[in-house]
Amino acid sequence: MKLSTLFIIAGMVIISLYFMVEVSFYATTEDVVLNKSDTPFLEIPKIGVDQNINNKSVNYGVYYEPLSSKPGYGTTVLAGHRTFYSSPFVNLDKLKVGDNITVSWPGIGNVQYNVVRSYIVPASYQLPLEQGKTLILYTCYPLGSSKERLIIQANQTKIVPFTYSKAANTDNGKTPFPYAPLLISAFLGIGLVLSYLYPVKEDKIFIFMTTIALTMFLVYGYFFPVPGDQIASQISNLSDMFGG
Repeated sequence: MKLSTLFIIAGMVIISLYFMVEVSFYATTEDVVLNKSDTPFLEIPKIGVDQNINNKSVNYGVYYEPLSSKPGYGTTVLAGHRTFYSSPFVNLDKLKVGDNITVSWPGIGNVQYNVVRSYIVPASYQLPLEQGKTLILYTCYPLGSSKERLIIQANQTKIVPFTYSKAANTDNGKTPFPYAPLLISAFLGIGLVLSYLYPVKEDKIFIFMTTIALTMFLVYGYFFPVPGDQIASQISNLSDMFGG
């Protein structure tokens, strides 16, 4: 096996870990969507955010800070990633003053907010949790870095009953889009094309076998989702090994 083939295989392993982050996330999300009888919901039409809110981790999408207040009762804090884990806040920096945000919360209603300002703070910034009936959205800044935090502040305007709420109409038979199987299929397809076109004829079999093995790894992650922080830790370790 040529050295170049080893580097290709190492690259495939690292890429598969990034795929695993997304596969595990979407596999978990599908379970939540299919069983979301009491799931809070965030909707930001301006940037296409239309996602459940969880109280476990930002690695599961939009995360509700439990130390903050529920919508309508004080300052509500929601966080999300800009890269990976469905990247719910990837376009958060595009929000402008006056843009609308709706938080649908079981037992409360559709709480509507208008953006009043956005600002950048250091990663060490301690966010005040007593700012009145306000929604705070925060994420890493700039894109791909965790050096600073982007904060969007929106003031509550009104609370509307759940008459047409997505949080209320949860058992509507709607099947979530199969992002995870699509990602697995994409990885397999790209790997097979690579093995077919690989110029080192005697090493094609190694690329093919690696593709199949890593695809099975992703399939395993789909049926038995791996916590995202564990995968991120492995990616970080590999990056350190290669001087990243």
